Amino acid sequence: MFWLLVMMGMAAVLLYNVVELTKKYLSYPVSVKLSVDHKQQLTFPTVTICNMSPVKKSSLEASQNSASAKRRRKRSAGRQAFIRQ
Repeated sequence: MFWLLVMMGMAAVLLYNVVELTKKYLSYPVSVKLSVDHKQQLTFPTVTICNMSPVKKSSLEASQNSASAKRRRKRSAGRQAFIRQ
């Protein structure tokens, strides 16, 4: 019974706070100003490309080449084993 009363009290406090905060939020005025300008020429933004990647293209290519060489060796070893049989 005690916990039921505590939970009902907390639910009442929560409901009160939600109502008060909603009233406060809705009390502020809303002002919207929208304008559309059609320009004949736009300035292009400055673009800077900065490679901060810790992975280098040369090491990726080297690892890819070594991996493909391993696959070729494995395939050729498999073919030789098939041919021997």
